[in-house]
Amino acid sequence: MKKESAYELEEKRYMTQEEVARRFRVSPSTIKNWRDQGKLDFLQPDWSSRVLYPKESIEEFEKRYTKKAKVIDLKKYAEFKGEVHGMSSDPK
Repeated sequence: MKKESAYELEEKRYMTQEEVARRFRVSPSTIKNWRDQGKLDFLQPDWSSRVLYPKESIEEFEKRYTKKAKVIDLKKYAEFKGEVHGMSSDPK
């Protein structure tokens, strides 16, 4: 079993802008926009141009912005579709 170096372990805690972009299938500039809007936490030392995103923060972002599909009650939909302002579409 290969033992991981401290550097490798530390690298897994953070993602680059390109890695985050690939994860969400968007461009790196979209990730920068989200960061500028305050949607993503990031790490950038004053002396560096490199920006890293904590993996934990990216996972929280994903949970926060993941939406669930609305379930449609087909019986109610059929009843609604069959009536327009109280008038039945059934010819009698």
